[in-house]
Amino acid sequence: MGHQHGRIPMLERDHVAPEVAALYDALEQQRGVVPYMFRTLAHTPALALGIAGFLKALLGDGALPGWYKELVATRVALLVDCDY
Repeated sequence: MGHQHGRIPMLERDHVAPEVAALYDALEQQRGVVPYMFRTLAHTPALALGIAGFLKALLGDGALPGWYKELVATRVALLVDCDY
């Protein structure tokens, strides 16, 4: 299953607000890629930044290491046949 384009276009770094561009840079540095979700949320900078903060707290190290939480999310996406 490949990526399908949705109704809302995904924004590249040179088309986003400066604060979202900084988020893109951080994601690129941490993950090597800016996830499609953030390229879509970039149309509403406050939402993109809010979701990024929420996910940082949710997926960061805590009772379980962050990498393990990512592994669980990937496995669940695979089980329900969802692109992740």
